[in-house]
Amino acid sequence: MKIAHIGLAAYYTEGMTYQDNQLSEQNARDGHEVLYISNAAKYVNGEIVDTGYEDSLLSSGVRLVRLPYERIVNGYLSEKLRKVKGLYTLLCDFAPDVIFSHEFCYLSAGDVIRYKKEHPEVKLYTDIHTDEKNSGRNWISMNIQHKIIYRALYQKAYPYLDSFFYLSQERKDFAVKHYGMPEDKMEFYPLGGRILTDSEYEALRNEGRAELGVKEDEVVFIHSGKLDAAKRTEELLNAFAAVPELNARLFVCGSIPKDMEEKLTDLFARDERVVYLGWKTADELIKLLCAADLYLQPGSQSATMENALCCRTGVMLYPHLAYTSDFDGGNVLWVENEKDMEKEFNAIRSGSIDLKELGKKSSLFASEYLDYRKLAARLYE
Repeated sequence: MKIAHIGLAAYYTEGMTYQDNQLSEQNARDGHEVLYISNAAKYVNGEIVDTGYEDSLLSSGVRLVRLPYERIVNGYLSEKLRKVKGLYTLLCDFAPDVIFSHEFCYLSAGDVIRYKKEHPEVKLYTDIHTDEKNSGRNWISMNIQHKIIYRALYQKAYPYLDSFFYLSQERKDFAVKHYGMPEDKMEFYPLGGRILTDSEYEALRNEGRAELGVKEDEVVFIHSGKLDAAKRTEELLNAFAAVPELNARLFVCGSIPKDMEEKLTDLFARDERVVYLGWKTADELIKLLCAADLYLQPGSQSATMENALCCRTGVMLYPHLAYTSDFDGGNVLWVENEKDMEKEFNAIRSGSIDLKELGKKSSLFASEYLDYRKLAARLYE
Protein backbone atom coordinates (compact mmCIF):
# COMPACT_ATOMS: atom_id res chain seq x y z
CA MET A 1 0.00 0.00 0.00
CA LYS A 2 1.14 3.56 -0.72
CA ILE A 3 0.48 6.12 2.01
CA ALA A 4 0.96 9.87 1.61
CA HIS A 5 1.10 12.12 4.66
CA ILE A 6 0.70 15.85 4.08
CA GLY A 7 1.96 18.13 6.84
CA LEU A 8 2.15 21.56 5.26
CA ALA A 9 1.13 23.20 8.54
CA ALA A 10 3.88 21.44 10.51
CA TYR A 11 7.67 21.35 10.53
CA TYR A 12 8.78 17.78 9.97
CA THR A 13 11.96 17.17 11.93
CA GLU A 14 13.84 13.88 11.99
CA GLY A 15 14.35 12.47 15.46
CA MET A 16 11.28 14.05 17.05
CA THR A 17 8.51 12.14 18.84
CA TYR A 18 5.66 13.96 17.10
CA GLN A 19 2.79 12.23 15.31
CA ASP A 20 4.32 13.21 11.96
CA ASN A 21 7.38 11.09 12.67
CA GLN A 22 6.01 8.16 14.61
CA LEU A 23 2.93 7.44 12.53
CA SER A 24 4.69 7.62 9.15
CA GLU A 25 7.59 5.56 10.49
CA GLN A 26 5.16 2.91 11.76
CA ASN A 27 3.57 2.80 8.31
CA ALA A 28 7.03 2.11 6.85
CA ARG A 29 7.77 -0.56 9.48
CA ASP A 30 4.49 -2.22 8.51
CA GLY A 31 5.86 -2.65 5.00
CA HIS A 32 4.11 0.20 3.20
CA GLU A 33 5.60 2.75 0.82
CA VAL A 34 5.40 6.08 2.62
CA LEU A 35 5.69 9.67 1.40
CA TYR A 36 5.68 12.59 3.84
CA ILE A 37 5.11 16.02 2.27
CA SER A 38 6.20 18.80 4.59
CA ASN A 39 6.76 22.51 4.39
CA ALA A 40 10.37 23.64 4.02
CA ALA A 41 11.26 24.22 7.66
CA LYS A 42 12.28 22.18 10.69
CA TYR A 43 13.31 22.50 14.32
CA VAL A 44 16.96 22.95 15.27
CA ASN A 45 17.56 23.16 19.02
CA GLY A 46 13.99 24.25 19.52
CA GLU A 47 14.07 26.98 16.87
CA ILE A 48 12.38 26.85 13.44
CA VAL A 49 14.83 27.16 10.54
CA ASP A 50 14.25 27.18 6.78
CA THR A 51 15.50 24.18 4.80
CA GLY A 52 14.55 24.90 1.21
CA TYR A 53 13.26 22.23 -1.17
CA GLU A 54 14.21 18.67 -0.28
CA ASP A 55 13.50 15.19 -1.64
CA SER A 56 15.24 12.51 0.41
CA LEU A 57 14.86 8.97 1.71
CA LEU A 58 15.10 8.89 5.50
CA SER A 59 16.72 6.09 7.48
CA SER A 60 13.22 5.03 8.57
CA GLY A 61 12.32 4.27 4.95
CA VAL A 62 10.02 7.29 4.68
CA ARG A 63 10.48 9.50 1.64
CA LEU A 64 10.46 13.14 2.73
CA VAL A 65 9.66 15.93 0.30
CA ARG A 66 9.78 19.53 1.51
CA LEU A 67 7.88 22.15 -0.49
CA PRO A 68 8.56 25.84 0.22
CA TYR A 69 5.61 28.18 0.67
CA GLU A 70 4.90 30.49 -2.25
CA ARG A 71 5.32 34.12 -1.32
CA ILE A 72 1.95 35.83 -0.86
CA VAL A 73 2.49 39.57 -0.17
CA ASN A 74 4.95 38.95 2.68
CA GLY A 75 6.46 36.21 4.84
CA TYR A 76 3.79 36.48 7.52
CA LEU A 77 0.89 35.88 5.13
CA SER A 78 2.81 33.17 3.31
CA GLU A 79 3.25 31.34 6.62
CA LYS A 80 -0.46 31.58 7.43
CA LEU A 81 -1.92 30.80 3.99
CA ARG A 82 0.50 27.96 3.13
CA LYS A 83 0.41 27.66 -0.65
CA VAL A 84 3.00 25.46 -2.38
CA LYS A 85 3.87 24.48 -5.93
CA GLY A 86 3.94 20.92 -7.15
CA LEU A 87 1.66 19.19 -4.65
CA TYR A 88 -0.80 17.84 -7.23
CA THR A 89 2.01 16.59 -9.50
CA LEU A 90 3.69 14.92 -6.56
CA LEU A 91 0.50 13.08 -5.65
CA CYS A 92 -0.01 11.98 -9.25
CA ASP A 93 3.54 10.64 -9.48
CA PHE A 94 3.29 8.79 -6.15
CA ALA A 95 -0.27 7.48 -6.74
CA PRO A 96 -1.21 6.89 -3.08
CA ASP A 97 -3.85 4.48 -1.84
CA VAL A 98 -4.26 6.55 1.34
CA ILE A 99 -3.82 10.27 1.93
CA PHE A 100 -3.60 11.57 5.48
CA SER A 101 -3.68 15.36 5.49
CA HIS A 102 -2.55 16.54 8.90
CA GLU A 103 -5.11 19.34 9.09
CA PHE A 104 -6.56 21.06 6.02
CA CYS A 105 -5.45 24.60 6.82
CA TYR A 106 -3.39 25.33 3.71
CA LEU A 107 -4.40 26.94 0.43
CA SER A 108 -3.01 24.05 -1.60
CA ALA A 109 -5.73 21.83 -0.13
CA GLY A 110 -7.43 22.24 -3.50
CA ASP A 111 -4.75 20.04 -5.05
CA VAL A 112 -5.60 17.23 -2.63
CA ILE A 113 -9.32 17.58 -3.26
CA ARG A 114 -8.74 17.54 -7.01
CA TYR A 115 -6.74 14.34 -6.70
CA LYS A 116 -9.44 12.70 -4.58
CA LYS A 117 -12.13 13.71 -7.10
CA GLU A 118 -10.15 12.07 -9.89
CA HIS A 119 -9.35 8.99 -7.77
CA PRO A 120 -12.43 8.34 -5.60
CA GLU A 121 -11.08 4.94 -4.55
CA VAL A 122 -8.30 6.65 -2.57
CA LYS A 123 -8.97 6.95 1.17
CA LEU A 124 -8.71 10.55 2.37
CA TYR A 125 -8.33 11.36 6.05
CA THR A 126 -7.66 14.55 7.92
CA ASP A 127 -7.35 15.52 11.56
CA ILE A 128 -7.33 18.60 13.74
CA HIS A 129 -4.62 19.69 16.16
CA THR A 130 -6.21 23.09 16.79
CA ASP A 131 -8.11 24.24 19.88
CA GLU A 132 -8.99 27.41 21.75
CA LYS A 133 -5.74 27.33 23.73
CA ASN A 134 -3.19 26.97 20.95
CA SER A 135 -4.81 28.96 18.12
CA GLY A 136 -6.97 31.98 17.30
CA ARG A 137 -5.70 33.99 20.25
CA ASN A 138 -6.29 37.38 18.67
CA TRP A 139 -9.25 38.81 16.73
CA ILE A 140 -7.66 38.62 13.27
CA SER A 141 -6.41 35.07 13.78
CA MET A 142 -9.76 33.77 15.00
CA ASN A 143 -12.15 35.73 12.79
CA ILE A 144 -10.18 35.89 9.54
CA GLN A 145 -7.71 33.03 9.56
CA HIS A 146 -9.87 30.38 11.24
CA LYS A 147 -13.52 31.37 10.83
CA ILE A 148 -13.19 32.41 7.20
CA ILE A 149 -10.10 30.98 5.47
CA TYR A 150 -9.55 27.67 7.24
CA ARG A 151 -13.28 27.10 7.66
CA ALA A 152 -13.71 27.41 3.89
CA LEU A 153 -10.90 24.92 3.27
CA TYR A 154 -12.36 22.33 5.66
CA GLN A 155 -15.85 22.85 4.23
CA LYS A 156 -14.51 22.33 0.72
CA ALA A 157 -12.73 19.13 1.76
CA TYR A 158 -15.53 17.66 3.87
CA PRO A 159 -17.56 15.93 1.10
CA TYR A 160 -14.46 14.00 0.02
CA LEU A 161 -13.27 12.87 3.47
CA ASP A 162 -13.56 9.25 4.49
CA SER A 163 -13.05 10.18 8.13
CA PHE A 164 -12.29 13.26 10.21
CA PHE A 165 -9.98 12.44 13.11
CA TYR A 166 -9.93 14.54 16.27
CA LEU A 167 -7.11 14.31 18.79
CA SER A 168 -9.16 15.34 21.81
CA GLN A 169 -12.58 16.64 22.84
CA GLU A 170 -11.30 20.23 22.75
CA ARG A 171 -10.18 19.83 19.16
CA LYS A 172 -13.46 18.23 18.17
CA ASP A 173 -15.36 21.14 19.75
CA PHE A 174 -13.18 23.63 17.85
CA ALA A 175 -13.89 21.92 14.53
CA VAL A 176 -17.64 21.91 15.13
CA LYS A 177 -17.83 25.47 16.45
CA HIS A 178 -15.42 27.34 14.17
CA TYR A 179 -15.15 25.20 11.02
CA GLY A 180 -18.77 24.03 10.98
CA MET A 181 -17.78 20.38 10.72
CA PRO A 182 -20.61 17.85 11.05
CA GLU A 183 -19.96 15.05 13.52
CA ASP A 184 -21.03 12.12 11.35
CA LYS A 185 -17.50 11.50 10.00
CA MET A 186 -15.68 12.30 13.23
CA GLU A 187 -13.55 9.71 14.98
CA PHE A 188 -11.30 9.89 18.07
CA TYR A 189 -7.70 9.39 16.96
CA PRO A 190 -5.26 10.55 19.65
CA LEU A 191 -1.58 11.25 19.50
CA GLY A 192 0.26 8.11 20.49
CA GLY A 193 3.64 6.58 21.05
CA ARG A 194 5.68 3.42 20.72
CA ILE A 195 4.86 0.74 23.26
CA LEU A 196 8.07 -0.73 24.68
CA THR A 197 8.62 -4.36 25.52
CA ASP A 198 9.48 -5.19 29.14
CA SER A 199 13.13 -5.72 28.25
CA GLU A 200 13.33 -2.47 26.27
CA TYR A 201 11.75 -0.53 29.10
CA GLU A 202 13.99 -2.00 31.81
CA ALA A 203 17.12 -1.41 29.75
CA LEU A 204 16.23 2.22 29.01
CA ARG A 205 15.18 2.87 32.60
CA ASN A 206 18.38 1.45 34.06
CA GLU A 207 20.57 3.19 31.51
CA GLY A 208 18.75 6.49 31.92
CA ARG A 209 18.93 6.51 35.70
CA ALA A 210 22.62 5.59 35.59
CA GLU A 211 23.35 8.47 33.20
CA LEU A 212 21.43 10.87 35.44
CA GLY A 213 23.41 9.67 38.44
CA VAL A 214 20.39 9.18 40.67
CA LYS A 215 20.32 6.91 43.69
CA GLU A 216 18.05 3.91 43.83
CA ASP A 217 15.78 5.47 46.47
CA GLU A 218 15.49 8.86 44.75
CA VAL A 219 12.29 9.80 42.95
CA VAL A 220 12.90 11.16 39.44
CA PHE A 221 10.70 13.88 37.97
CA ILE A 222 10.92 15.04 34.34
CA HIS A 223 9.61 18.35 32.97
CA SER A 224 10.12 19.28 29.32
CA GLY A 225 9.14 21.44 26.38
CA LYS A 226 9.44 25.00 25.20
CA LEU A 227 9.67 26.53 28.66
CA ASP A 228 7.57 29.64 28.13
CA ALA A 229 5.20 31.10 30.72
CA ALA A 230 2.37 28.82 29.60
CA LYS A 231 4.39 25.75 30.67
CA ARG A 232 4.26 27.02 34.29
CA THR A 233 7.85 25.98 34.87
CA GLU A 234 8.37 28.82 37.34
CA GLU A 235 5.41 27.75 39.49
CA LEU A 236 6.54 24.13 39.28
CA LEU A 237 10.05 24.96 40.51
CA ASN A 238 8.66 27.07 43.33
CA ALA A 239 6.35 24.26 44.44
CA PHE A 240 9.18 21.72 44.34
CA ALA A 241 11.46 24.01 46.33
CA ALA A 242 8.72 24.36 48.97
CA VAL A 243 9.10 20.65 49.82
CA PRO A 244 12.85 20.33 50.53
CA GLU A 245 12.35 17.10 52.48
CA LEU A 246 11.24 15.26 49.32
CA ASN A 247 14.00 12.83 48.30
CA ALA A 248 13.71 13.55 44.61
CA ARG A 249 15.51 14.99 41.60
CA LEU A 250 13.79 17.23 39.07
CA PHE A 251 15.31 17.14 35.58
CA VAL A 252 14.20 19.84 33.15
CA CYS A 253 14.84 19.69 29.41
CA GLY A 254 13.81 21.78 26.44
CA SER A 255 14.38 25.29 25.12
CA ILE A 256 14.10 28.48 27.16
CA PRO A 257 12.71 31.64 25.52
CA LYS A 258 14.83 34.75 26.08
CA ASP A 259 12.20 36.39 28.29
CA MET A 260 12.37 33.44 30.71
CA GLU A 261 16.12 32.83 30.74
CA GLU A 262 17.14 34.92 33.74
CA LYS A 263 14.18 33.89 35.88
CA LEU A 264 14.51 30.15 35.23
CA THR A 265 18.30 30.13 35.51
CA ASP A 266 18.02 31.64 38.98
CA LEU A 267 15.42 29.06 39.99
CA PHE A 268 17.54 26.17 38.68
CA ALA A 269 20.47 27.39 40.78
CA ARG A 270 18.37 27.78 43.93
CA ASP A 271 17.71 24.06 44.45
CA GLU A 272 20.54 21.54 44.05
CA ARG A 273 17.96 18.82 43.39
CA VAL A 274 17.06 20.54 40.08
CA VAL A 275 19.11 19.96 36.93
CA TYR A 276 18.57 21.67 33.56
CA LEU A 277 19.58 19.29 30.76
CA GLY A 278 19.02 21.53 27.74
CA TRP A 279 17.52 20.35 24.45
CA LYS A 280 17.12 16.60 24.00
CA THR A 281 16.59 14.43 20.95
CA ALA A 282 13.61 12.11 20.70
CA ASP A 283 15.63 9.04 21.72
CA GLU A 284 17.17 10.90 24.65
CA LEU A 285 13.75 12.11 25.77
CA ILE A 286 12.28 8.59 25.64
CA LYS A 287 15.13 7.35 27.83
CA LEU A 288 14.50 10.17 30.30
CA LEU A 289 10.79 9.33 30.44
CA CYS A 290 11.60 5.68 31.13
CA ALA A 291 13.97 6.77 33.90
CA ALA A 292 11.27 8.96 35.45
CA ASP A 293 8.80 8.12 38.19
CA LEU A 294 6.52 11.02 37.23
CA TYR A 295 6.27 13.33 34.23
CA LEU A 296 5.32 16.89 35.17
CA GLN A 297 3.22 18.94 32.75
CA PRO A 298 1.29 21.43 34.91
CA GLY A 299 0.81 23.96 32.11
CA SER A 300 0.17 23.92 28.38
CA GLN A 301 -0.40 20.72 26.45
CA SER A 302 2.40 18.78 24.80
CA ALA A 303 2.72 15.57 22.80
CA THR A 304 5.35 14.46 25.30
CA MET A 305 2.50 13.57 27.65
CA GLU A 306 1.36 10.71 25.41
CA ASN A 307 4.95 9.51 25.11
CA ALA A 308 5.27 9.56 28.90
CA LEU A 309 2.27 7.24 29.20
CA CYS A 310 3.84 4.92 26.63
CA CYS A 311 7.01 4.92 28.77
CA ARG A 312 4.98 3.67 31.77
CA THR A 313 5.25 6.96 33.64
CA GLY A 314 2.55 8.53 35.79
CA VAL A 315 1.81 12.16 34.99
CA MET A 316 1.03 15.45 36.73
CA LEU A 317 -1.24 17.51 34.47
CA TYR A 318 -3.26 20.67 34.33
CA PRO A 319 -6.93 19.63 33.86
CA HIS A 320 -7.39 20.67 30.25
CA LEU A 321 -10.65 19.34 28.85
CA ALA A 322 -8.60 17.39 26.32
CA TYR A 323 -7.02 15.45 29.16
CA THR A 324 -9.90 15.07 31.61
CA SER A 325 -12.28 13.85 28.89
CA ASP A 326 -9.99 11.43 27.07
CA PHE A 327 -6.84 10.61 29.04
CA ASP A 328 -7.78 9.90 32.65
CA GLY A 329 -6.89 6.30 33.32
CA GLY A 330 -6.40 6.76 37.05
CA ASN A 331 -2.76 7.59 36.38
CA VAL A 332 -2.93 11.39 36.69
CA LEU A 333 -2.27 13.91 39.45
CA TRP A 334 -4.41 16.92 38.55
CA VAL A 335 -3.01 20.38 39.43
CA GLU A 336 -4.36 23.83 38.64
CA ASN A 337 -1.89 26.05 40.49
CA GLU A 338 1.29 26.17 42.54
CA LYS A 339 -0.48 25.18 45.75
CA ASP A 340 -1.86 22.06 44.08
CA MET A 341 1.63 21.11 42.92
CA GLU A 342 3.07 21.61 46.38
CA LYS A 343 0.28 19.49 47.86
CA GLU A 344 1.06 16.62 45.49
CA PHE A 345 4.80 16.84 46.21
CA ASN A 346 4.00 16.60 49.93
CA ALA A 347 1.76 13.61 49.30
CA ILE A 348 4.58 11.89 47.39
CA ARG A 349 6.97 12.68 50.25
CA SER A 350 4.61 11.16 52.81
CA GLY A 351 4.11 8.03 50.71
CA SER A 352 0.37 8.50 50.26
CA ILE A 353 0.77 8.47 46.48
CA ASP A 354 1.99 5.23 44.92
CA LEU A 355 4.01 6.29 41.87
CA LYS A 356 4.58 2.71 40.76
CA GLU A 357 0.82 2.16 40.65
CA LEU A 358 0.38 5.33 38.57
CA GLY A 359 3.00 4.00 36.16
CA LYS A 360 1.22 0.67 35.82
CA LYS A 361 -2.04 2.45 35.01
CA SER A 362 -0.27 4.61 32.43
CA SER A 363 1.08 1.48 30.78
CA LEU A 364 -2.38 -0.12 30.59
CA PHE A 365 -3.95 3.04 29.17
CA ALA A 366 -1.22 3.51 26.58
CA SER A 367 -1.40 -0.09 25.40
CA GLU A 368 -5.15 0.21 24.89
CA TYR A 369 -5.41 3.64 23.25
CA LEU A 370 -2.02 5.11 22.26
CA ASP A 371 -0.13 2.33 20.51
CA TYR A 372 0.94 3.65 17.09
CA ARG A 373 0.78 0.11 15.74
CA LYS A 374 -2.97 0.17 16.35
CA LEU A 375 -3.35 3.77 15.19
CA ALA A 376 -1.42 3.04 12.00
CA ALA A 377 -3.50 -0.06 11.31
CA ARG A 378 -6.63 2.14 11.22
CA LEU A 379 -5.30 3.70 8.01
CA TYR A 380 -5.11 0.31 6.28
CA GLU A 381 -8.82 -0.50 6.62
